[in-house]
Amino acid sequence: MAASIEAVRTATRSRLTLPLDLSLSGRRPTLEVVRHTLRPGGGLAKLDAFVASPEYPRGVLFYFPGFNTPLGHWEMAKCQYLAAATGLQVVITEIPGMSRYGAPIPRAVRVDMLHGMVSSWADLNLRYVEAALEAAEIADPELVHVLGYSTGCSLATAALPTLTEWGPIRGLSLVEPVAISRRNIMSLHAHNMLDLGRMPAALATNLGHDWVMRAYSGERRNTRVKYGPVDLLAIATVLASDDLRQRLEGIVVQRCALVRGARSSLCRQRDFDQVDASLAERGIPGPTITVENLGHQLWHSFPTITALAGLMLTEP
Repeated sequence: MAASIEAVRTATRSRLTLPLDLSLSGRRPTLEVVRHTLRPGGGLAKLDAFVASPEYPRGVLFYFPGFNTPLGHWEMAKCQYLAAATGLQVVITEIPGMSRYGAPIPRAVRVDMLHGMVSSWADLNLRYVEAALEAAEIADPELVHVLGYSTGCSLATAALPTLTEWGPIRGLSLVEPVAISRRNIMSLHAHNMLDLGRMPAALATNLGHDWVMRAYSGERRNTRVKYGPVDLLAIATVLASDDLRQRLEGIVVQRCALVRGARSSLCRQRDFDQVDASLAERGIPGPTITVENLGHQLWHSFPTITALAGLMLTEP
């Protein structure tokens, strides 16, 4: 894989083009993934979390998932792979307002979101992440990596000030960030529909890998998240803003990886390039990766996930 990656390097950042590769080596990792049902108290609704643990974890990977992500067989397989590939304990929670329990976003948080502000939603999400750490008895990690996909990019970046208090952040990885472009809700919906039309291409990369297909089939049969129309509008309002781009202009991290699908409509090329340029101007190293032939749903391609994990989450 590495030999076929086209790379252009600047003083601080490298731009990589990742070809679409259908190969996937090895079997599904067998390390333990524990589901926790979180009840943080204070009147907050319960949510689920996964914690995937290698035998000798060297730190924690906080994984913030995308819109409409259930914690079932498919995400479990991703967590197992990420934990095995990095040696980190992987912690993921359902997104507040999108859980299998169907609990709505608290009204005060929703009002902020309807004004395009993500901070209170991210703070709420962190209450559950903290509860997951307590449930798994994880304390004072030696190092921390932060990973977000799509909607999760906004939650991950807004959470950075708090996460830095929990452990030294070695890197931030953002896959298909959406809220780097200012647009209206109808444009966001149109771009989402265009990218949904590219889902079959991403899923087709999993064909021929039996354990991957079994995990995906189990997800479709057994797991759903629930959300109401007002919460959907609030989340869409956040994603239609450029809040994430503005936050990224002020972050200070050791390393930041950016990933975009070449055919993505939700993650616009020009705004993605501007984020990369801003990071380069401030001397923040890391790869900027474009995945050929796929759109926003590249995170549904397991061969792509495995290739990206090696580029994003391993030390240079």
